[in-house]
Amino acid sequence: MDQQQLPDSQTSTTDGTTTSCNHKNGNSKNLNRREDYHNLSHAYSTYLSHDTQEQIHWEDVCRSYRQYATFAMAQWANHQYRLHSLTEEQRRYLPNALKRETSEFQHRSKLYKDAAIRNQFCLDCILRHAGQANSQDFLAAVNNRSRQKNSGGQMAIEHSTDSQMSKVSSVLKSLARDWSAEGKAERDMAYGPILSLVQQYLPSVPTMHQQLKSQSNSSTRQSKTPKAGSPDTPRICVPGAGVGRLACELAAKGYAVQGNEFSLYMLLSSDFILNGGLATPEHPLQISPYLLESRNVHGHMDPVRPISIPDVDPFQMIMASQNDPQQQASQPGGMMSTDEDNSASMNDVVDAVLDAMPGMVDDNHDDDNENMIGDIPTSLEDAPSQQPNSNSDESAGQPAPDFSMAAGEFISIYGKPRERERWNAFVACFFLDTAPCIIDYIRVMHSCLVPGGFVFHFGPLLWHWSGPAMRPDDKSWNVYQGRYAYLDPKYMTSMDLSWEDVRAIFVNVGFEIIQEKVGVRALYTADQRSMMNMTYRCIQFVARKRGGPPLVPQKAAPDDLPPLPDTYSSFDNDKTAMV
Repeated sequence: MDQQQLPDSQTSTTDGTTTSCNHKNGNSKNLNRREDYHNLSHAYSTYLSHDTQEQIHWEDVCRSYRQYATFAMAQWANHQYRLHSLTEEQRRYLPNALKRETSEFQHRSKLYKDAAIRNQFCLDCILRHAGQANSQDFLAAVNNRSRQKNSGGQMAIEHSTDSQMSKVSSVLKSLARDWSAEGKAERDMAYGPILSLVQQYLPSVPTMHQQLKSQSNSSTRQSKTPKAGSPDTPRICVPGAGVGRLACELAAKGYAVQGNEFSLYMLLSSDFILNGGLATPEHPLQISPYLLESRNVHGHMDPVRPISIPDVDPFQMIMASQNDPQQQASQPGGMMSTDEDNSASMNDVVDAVLDAMPGMVDDNHDDDNENMIGDIPTSLEDAPSQQPNSNSDESAGQPAPDFSMAAGEFISIYGKPRERERWNAFVACFFLDTAPCIIDYIRVMHSCLVPGGFVFHFGPLLWHWSGPAMRPDDKSWNVYQGRYAYLDPKYMTSMDLSWEDVRAIFVNVGFEIIQEKVGVRALYTADQRSMMNMTYRCIQFVARKRGGPPLVPQKAAPDDLPPLPDTYSSFDNDKTAMV
């Protein structure tokens, strides 16, 4: 694939992929302003002008972001159609909130629309940060189509697929998991153990050799921790970084970190959170990530409830580590402000969708249109902009942290010869089971690590590319593959292996397993108020590449499994799905 000319702050990582570098090691510019951290979006760099497939995918992702509210209101209409299909006798037993003629119904309808608007506004902010058109263009297209229809013309609008919209919904859930106070319980389950292991086996000291020398010379003297940006800072890769919280936490602890993510859906959002600067804990965005969940719901307020993001400022997290890399990033315990000024009024979009669905238009929605959301701004341009503080004394004159995100497929990027023995550790959280072939992932990690380098892993073995079962009438492998020729080839070659087998592969490739624990419970983008959540019994292990210096004995972790947070303690274990 051909590559575009990249900005100075951006480096190419592989054919068709780029690394968006917020700060690179050796940058001579001091990080004394927030503007130097929150630089312009680099997510657009995935869009390659000379690659048709990349263009199509980019447009598909942006379109699905723009059409979230359209699909959300279609789901609301679907619910209403089903209620209207009831007989008069059946409708007599419905609660007032499900009868269109009642004020309770209008109130519940408004709550749902407000939640759809909150989510759409957040997604529009992400699109605007990436320099892309937002949902307002969808409204213009609807209006234009209506005018052409009246004059005898017709305009077809291409809608996203259900699969694409499911990925947008997953982005909203991931933002809540990684960047909200409500998501702290899940982060403590998954990120907490892996962060502790990294600090236990790979403290942010100049080099592993100096660490061992320091520990052997004096049991009381601690080696000096280098400033972030030092060439001796341990380099950590976080594959499957999602929307970036784990990578940011590691960078805040003084490590040189590069996150890697394949999904453009996730990359757009992580770029906005890490580089955008619009949303802060003092002026958060609000989302309702579980809005499209209609099953296992306790009450009507559960899916529409607002969740504020971010709970911490990534810039402040990382800069706080410049003076003390061991400093823990603060974790606010309570929810952020629920100021509605951070949502946008997309009522015209919502009403346009309802108008296109016969029988689903509220009788009085035109009269209430102006007051439906109160003081919420009517467009992105009306939303309050956050002016960064450029006079921060704490960050003045400090070196830039080495923290970047690499966009692209894991093997395509890190399988290159230039990545050989460049990394001290891989931190893989809910990642290994995304491999079409786990052997390739493990070999690439082994090649990239320095002798004595680590793989820190936490997660299940769900095997995302697990293929369909073979049938008795599949008389040959060719017949079986031909029957599923429409599937991505990865589904036909992926192997579902046990941890016992994966462990053996690690050893055969050249690792030693120095610590492992099975059955560590964790959840993933779970709704705390849902009647059902999947509880994973994860494998947590540390693997070390052979050939390094002798490993100093480490204090063993406790064998007892951590209890589920109180939020989840009321769940009946017999009804909790186990993986």
